[in-house]
Amino acid sequence: MLIGVISDTHDKLSTIDDALRYFSSQSIEPVIHCGDWKSFDTVRYFADAAHQLHLPVKGVLGNNDRDSQEFLEFARLHKGDFSLNEGVLKMQIGNKKVAVYHGHHKPTLRKVLLEITCGIILLGHTHKPFIESTDNRLLVNPGSTAFAIPRSKTWRPTVALVDTERLTASIHYLNEIRT
Repeated sequence: MLIGVISDTHDKLSTIDDALRYFSSQSIEPVIHCGDWKSFDTVRYFADAAHQLHLPVKGVLGNNDRDSQEFLEFARLHKGDFSLNEGVLKMQIGNKKVAVYHGHHKPTLRKVLLEITCGIILLGHTHKPFIESTDNRLLVNPGSTAFAIPRSKTWRPTVALVDTERLTASIHYLNEIRT
């Protein structure tokens, strides 16, 4: 199963559109958001745009998601396949156990990395895309669709695709993708 991973959207709607169109063209299911949506308007926009493209979304909250209770209530009531969680989200996708965490709280991050037994761990927060693979575990950070940390003129928005069957991942630069 192919899943799309996005993080740190920080209210940048144009790249959210680019990412969702790309995910739709790749026949992924589901989209996983690793947190830092930023505003309630972005959560609503993302959910509605994904629903229009028939993309299920599962996500977590990040350290910049200040209206977390409003975000969670919206997700609970949304008409589409859209869910949000605080903290660590653990789920089964295909034949793999997956953990999703934003990555901002060091003790929780340490627990996720050292104690949680999942084949795939998806993280955000750093805005730096990376993939680390071992024999039985895949660690992926899709980077950010909003900006680099530290700020950089050469930064490009990124997302990731994860193949749960092959236990592989790839980073994709949105400005190089033609959907």
